[in-house]
Amino acid sequence: MKRTILAVALAAAATQAHAQAADTPSAEAAQGVIAFEPAYFSDARPNTAMDMVKRLPGFTFDAGDSVRGFAGAAGNVLIDGERPASKRDRLDDLLTRIPASQVERIELIRGGAPGVDMQGQTVLANVIRKKGAGARGLIALGTQYYPDGRVTPALRLEGSRTWDGKRLEGSLLAYTNVDDDAGEGPRVRYGPGGAEIERAWRDETAGADGARLKGGFQTPLAGGKLSANATLEYDSWGWSMDEARTLPSPQLALSSQDNDQINGELGLQYDHALGPRTELQTVLIQQLRDSAYLLHQTAPGDVRFTEDARAGESIARGVVRFRKSDALSFEWGAEAAFNFLDSTVAMTVGGAPVDLGDENVRVEELRGEGFLSSAWKPGKTLTVEAGARVEVSKISQTSYGGAESSFVYPKPRLVASWSPDDRNQLRLRVEREVGQLDFGDFVSSLSASTGVTSAGARELAPEQSWTYEAAYERRFWKDGAAVLTLRHQAIEDVVDRVPVAIGDGVAPEPDEVFDAAGNLGDGTSDQVQVSLTLPLERLAVKGGLLKAAATWSWSSVSDPTTGEDRRISDQPPLTGELHFTQDLPLHKLNWGIDAYLAKEFTSFNVNEVRTIELGAWYTAFVEYRLRPNLSLRLEAQNLDSRDYRTIRRVYDCAADVCPTGARAGGALSYVADQDLDFDPFVYFRVRRTFGG
Repeated sequence: MKRTILAVALAAAATQAHAQAADTPSAEAAQGVIAFEPAYFSDARPNTAMDMVKRLPGFTFDAGDSVRGFAGAAGNVLIDGERPASKRDRLDDLLTRIPASQVERIELIRGGAPGVDMQGQTVLANVIRKKGAGARGLIALGTQYYPDGRVTPALRLEGSRTWDGKRLEGSLLAYTNVDDDAGEGPRVRYGPGGAEIERAWRDETAGADGARLKGGFQTPLAGGKLSANATLEYDSWGWSMDEARTLPSPQLALSSQDNDQINGELGLQYDHALGPRTELQTVLIQQLRDSAYLLHQTAPGDVRFTEDARAGESIARGVVRFRKSDALSFEWGAEAAFNFLDSTVAMTVGGAPVDLGDENVRVEELRGEGFLSSAWKPGKTLTVEAGARVEVSKISQTSYGGAESSFVYPKPRLVASWSPDDRNQLRLRVEREVGQLDFGDFVSSLSASTGVTSAGARELAPEQSWTYEAAYERRFWKDGAAVLTLRHQAIEDVVDRVPVAIGDGVAPEPDEVFDAAGNLGDGTSDQVQVSLTLPLERLAVKGGLLKAAATWSWSSVSDPTTGEDRRISDQPPLTGELHFTQDLPLHKLNWGIDAYLAKEFTSFNVNEVRTIELGAWYTAFVEYRLRPNLSLRLEAQNLDSRDYRTIRRVYDCAADVCPTGARAGGALSYVADQDLDFDPFVYFRVRRTFGG
């Protein structure tokens, strides 16, 4: 049904490809930059810049990646032509703190433009704020109500002031929430022949409370502009599980998890003109994180797993931008980053310690990158961006006797966009991309839901790929857009799960084979993406808008346990979302429905194949604007009681017989099927703004 809706929507766009000239987009579209003034969004009565960005035709918001370094973490929205000098402050949170009344316009940059740092993206939105002095504030109260009686309130306070070219802003968020990955439902285990050998009812409850304090200051300084920001976050997450087994015999299982985490960040950015066409930008960022984790199983038996960790990142980045003309610009610079993780883990069963291979781990990475790029617009219809980066890194870790690896990766990039008219654009991209290692992969872990222990990685190299991408964008009617993207990746050193044998150090055969992160060799990944912005005025839905996006994925890699080709672990075959909104300005409200399609993840561990089936999530909402500065929002979340189903096919084989894992030749031991439901709930919010 969900795929049918998407297909019908795309067909509607195609049949209207020859709309009348009166609906032609602005002539700027042919230049690759389209400006959207506040009047474009007026019927929707947006509260924030984020509300406006979501409505841009042909644009899909990307908050960026949580990776080390600064350049690779960029999202696809700029604020006043710049990327904020922060990694902890999420892009969607930043946009939510900008009131719609303070937005002068939003520029949609398609395919690149001279003088614009595209952040590695092919499409960017640039939110331009109004100039001038003034003060503003906001208070918002929100609460979620659950059928089991739980209530999770949240409070947001914001304030800002601008004067004489300076800007001071701050925000506080205090929250409680419920983790929707936890629920209740049956857990059933089947034998190799399909007979039911175990049955239990599991009830999981999880949630968190915490606070986020953020502040920023911007001021002219020594002929340039200095921006400073600071973030302090505290989060306390807890999970509990009660399981009543009825087959083969009654038994009670009790487990809990607790994770407390503190994050802090300081960021500085200085922009200074070196000449009429040259600018220097310097960025400094320091992050620190402390966390304490406890998993405690109290029945049956007593099992404890703990991890205390401290991590940090220091970043220094400098970039020079030179705009030779309106058609040609250059950018060059360098970035250096130092990252570390100190982790101590311990596990006991019945009070007796368990050997996890290496319980004390320190991982360090020193990385540097130099880059040079140029954007050239040889004519009105063609834009070319070419560049190269060279990354040099050294990673050391102390687990399993310690190891140190050094890497050098050249990363060329070429992007071209061709706009033959104001309705059509073709974008091509060829780039060598290098992934980042997850420091947590070097640390042993224990799964609370399955009881499976994973070992820390012994040797690990970053994943590299050559990416080839083509995108075609078609604009139709006044505000409609459809985008088709094809992407192929030729991957080296695929990071997945590999077998790690751990013995007692005496016998030549391993005592047990564990999972760990490792490199599998070469692989491929292919994706087809479609996105659609479909105004529904012509389909008799006045003020209606449908936005849809879907991605189909295929991949192939050689399995280290069986030697057979298979999909890369945890890559979903299909992801998609649909968003319908209708603006009713005469009634001062808008309403809509959001749908996130069901998706599936399969991981290929050495002793089992685990599949997670995540059901669809549906939300209906209505927002009413009592006054320009006061709004109410009501949401009905998770209307279809989303399922969270886990299917494990577990194999059995002695480590000395199957040294690469039980799946290599062992017999199927059992199939475990767990299906948890999460109930619908209601969210209500009151939002009040003050000042301009």
